[in-house]
Amino acid sequence: MSREWVLEEDLLEEVASPVVSEEGLGQFCRHVLTKLLCTWGILILLSYQLYLISDRQILSHPVDAFIDRIGLVVQTVTVNATVELPSVRSFTELKPQVIRAGRLMGVSADTGVLDARAEYDSRVLSWTAIDREGRQHTITGAISETGTADLHMEMTDWGCETKIKDSITEMVLTAGRFGKIKSSSVQVEGIVDQQCDISPEKWIQPWRLVDLQVVEAGPAVRLQGITPDLDQRRRKPIAFTLSVVPDGTTRGRLILSVYNQ
Repeated sequence: MSREWVLEEDLLEEVASPVVSEEGLGQFCRHVLTKLLCTWGILILLSYQLYLISDRQILSHPVDAFIDRIGLVVQTVTVNATVELPSVRSFTELKPQVIRAGRLMGVSADTGVLDARAEYDSRVLSWTAIDREGRQHTITGAISETGTADLHMEMTDWGCETKIKDSITEMVLTAGRFGKIKSSSVQVEGIVDQQCDISPEKWIQPWRLVDLQVVEAGPAVRLQGITPDLDQRRRKPIAFTLSVVPDGTTRGRLILSVYNQ
């Protein structure tokens, strides 16, 4: 009786073993297929992001996209932000805020020049210094006769490697730690190669212009207008000024200023 039972168990094991192997193979195939699908999805996402950056320029700042499109050789980039200081009511309270703003932007407290002065409607404290990356900062705090206080931060960087989006992001994040940002701006200055069939009006032709004024003074051209295409989210119309002064050849000095109120 026991021998028959052993034979039946052996027979059951022989019959069951192929089933287990088939299930294991199925799980292995599903596991491999899942990994392939995940890898394929990640590659598609990365390629789409590269498409946005290189072709559509959606993930970059619109000023960066404009610079790349016209081939501007950037010389200086200046970023500004003005903040309300609701907790500051005296000149004594102003100095720590000015020093803190500079240190958050990478300036050592023992460098630069402090300047205190009285103007006709306010008292002003200004700190000008160079940070560890060689950028110049001017931090200015002002208290008006009515008791309201503002903090103005300005950063200037040199060189064509400067990224507008990074500079603006750093400035806005730092300024936002002190209070509500009242206004901000960015100014880019550099050299551009003007071809005979290209004019500043054609450079801005793809923009959705709300307003535009063109002033010509000899070979120099100044464009002033409003467009949402220079806004980071491309929704809010913001003011801009674009001026080009030729140097007598095909090259010209270009200054683009964008104002966010």
